[in-house]
Amino acid sequence: MIDSAIAEKLVSVCRGKSPWLILSHNHPDPDSLASAWALQHIFYRKGGSPSKIVYGGIVGREENRLMNSLLKIGAVHLQAGHFKKYSQIALVDTQPGAGNNSLPPEIKPKVVIDHHPLLSASREATFHYVAEDCGATATILVELLRILEIDPPPLLATALYYSLISETQHLGRDVTKRDIDASIFLFPRAKHRLISRIQHPYRNREFFQQLYLALEKAFTYKTVVVAPLGEIHHPGFIAQLADILISLRRLTWCFVHGRYRDTLFLSLRTTHTRAKAGKLLRKVIGNLGSAGGHDMMAGGQISLKKMTPEEIEDIEGKILKQLFKELGMPEEFNPSPLVNLSPPA
Repeated sequence: MIDSAIAEKLVSVCRGKSPWLILSHNHPDPDSLASAWALQHIFYRKGGSPSKIVYGGIVGREENRLMNSLLKIGAVHLQAGHFKKYSQIALVDTQPGAGNNSLPPEIKPKVVIDHHPLLSASREATFHYVAEDCGATATILVELLRILEIDPPPLLATALYYSLISETQHLGRDVTKRDIDASIFLFPRAKHRLISRIQHPYRNREFFQQLYLALEKAFTYKTVVVAPLGEIHHPGFIAQLADILISLRRLTWCFVHGRYRDTLFLSLRTTHTRAKAGKLLRKVIGNLGSAGGHDMMAGGQISLKKMTPEEIEDIEGKILKQLFKELGMPEEFNPSPLVNLSPPA
């Protein structure tokens, strides 16, 4: 757990009336949204500092949009003028140079809080705390709230608890004692009916159309299920589908990729508890893009700007070939469709 010296250093950084811009990764998930909101609460309670929570991409998943609106988090899309208006920047659930946020390279954040592997650029921040032994960034923020003796209001506690169970799949994936302790602290403070509403949103036809096309394209090979989606409506669907497909019986790896606005997004999942999926995906992508993750889950992205369709197809093929190589599988493979959509004879 975080000690008092670390917490007091954060407080010393945030004291003053200068406004803060709290930046999440581009397409924020529950962990990113809740952690940013908790940091905003700390800034206000301990530093008297106003702040705004922003993201560079879109909030695509219905659950995440509902979380932002229903819990009144107030995260908004990043505007060009924000970096001029706000001189103090905090990164949450992401880091400078990670490739998944919209921080201009010439701007150095003063605060960085994350649970992914530490990047060297984060060390330049006035305050940085990166804990790989946490399954969620929300755990770090819960520890900060507790040591600073800030009891989170019910809606903030609800956001933090939901982010924990979402990020760790109800404390079953990449979870540590720190996550469990945080969840025990939050459980009696959270509004569980609101969490149920967020977890079971109404969906539009677009989601089911996208799901149908994804299942049509998916295939299996040995112990892997792969879903090459092509163009997608929003990047959040990549991870969402990966979490669904990894439940396929007798398969232990899932790899999903799709294209959104000149970027190839990738998600890797496994049932192996010590597989180091993040490290594996970084090896698969190499210098083509960026990736990160933990033992059982990972995500990455590759810029496709100015590439021809043939070049994009070539990259997707190379990545899949490299993945099978890293998993110790033959280069020549005979895939099987996940589902047979042909009418019965």
